[in-house]
Amino acid sequence: MRRSQFNELINRNDETGMHAIGRALVHLFNRQTDDEKASNDTRHDNARGFTAGDARKGSITAKYYLRHRRLTDWQIRMWLERDGRGLQRIGKYYRQIAEEAAKKSKRTVDRA
Repeated sequence: MRRSQFNELINRNDETGMHAIGRALVHLFNRQTDDEKASNDTRHDNARGFTAGDARKGSITAKYYLRHRRLTDWQIRMWLERDGRGLQRIGKYYRQIAEEAAKKSKRTVDRA
C-alpha cells in the first residue's frame, strides 16, 4: 500500500475510514512487547509499535477498538490531528502499518 492510498483510506469520513484507523492501531499495538501492552507504555527503544508520546493513547484506543469494533469521533479526530510538520498522528506510523499490511497480504497469497 502506498502512502497516498493509506492517507486516502484513513481520511474517509465513514465506517471504512474508522475501521482503517482502528485496524492500524491494533497492528501497532500488536507490535508492542508484552510488558508494553500490559502497561500501556513504551519501555523499549526498538522502533516497533507506538512512540513513547503515543503509547498510552494508542494502547487504550486499540484495546477499545478490539473490544467494541468501533472508535468514537474524538478518538478518530485525535489520530487524524496534524503536527507542526503537517503529518497526521497516525501517519508517522505509515512504514510499520505498511509492513503489517504486506505480511497479511503475503499470508493471504500463500494460503491460496
